[in-house]
Amino acid sequence: MNKEAVLYATVAHAAYLSQCNDKNFRLTAKFENKATDTQGIVGEAFGDSFVVAFRGSEETGLADWITDLKFIPAVYPYGPPGDTSMQVHSGFLGAYRSVRESVISMAKENRCQKVVTVGHSLGGALAVLAALDITFNVPGKTVSCYTFGAPKIGNASFAKAYQQRVKQTYRFVNGSDVVPSCPPGNFAHVGELCCIGNATDQEWSWTEVVNVVMDKIEDHLPHNYIKVLRDLIK
Repeated sequence: MNKEAVLYATVAHAAYLSQCNDKNFRLTAKFENKATDTQGIVGEAFGDSFVVAFRGSEETGLADWITDLKFIPAVYPYGPPGDTSMQVHSGFLGAYRSVRESVISMAKENRCQKVVTVGHSLGGALAVLAALDITFNVPGKTVSCYTFGAPKIGNASFAKAYQQRVKQTYRFVNGSDVVPSCPPGNFAHVGELCCIGNATDQEWSWTEVVNVVMDKIEDHLPHNYIKVLRDLIK
């Protein structure tokens, strides 16, 4: 898994730059919705996997996002018809909805049977929403997901459905990164927790998050996730 984790962390970082020079990844397209400032890249990894990478929050806007208390849940609309039990963060859902048509269309058209969604920070939340969506609405694909410093996304019902359908999900947390402790309320994480850089499974309280977010920003930055993962496979 380490080789894959390094590549997908690199691709998640590349989503901020709209380019990637790693020999194991071939960038084929980009997507963007300017109204919601949501964007990402797609391509093929290792010659057999279609990768969708969502751009995360810009460093300059991270503190504003974390201290914004508008954590309103909304029904996840891409599961079984009529199922209103799954709820997710409405802000994340709105961002994903704005680029969903492009993402689903490219996933359907790509020749690869394997689909991997990846993202750093808010991009990780979008990657999770996309991964579950693809399992429901793009037949014949095997879906996995890699997130780096991602926040919580949905309620217990969403997490349960996700765990059943996207079994290969790896959630990386580096050092004292506080973003994975967000947002407050009845939101849950999904996937297998992978602690790196002396991280633990202990979460920060909301008061601690607000007080120390900028002091801990280094552990959250995408290039530091890549550095720590590369060090692990040396």
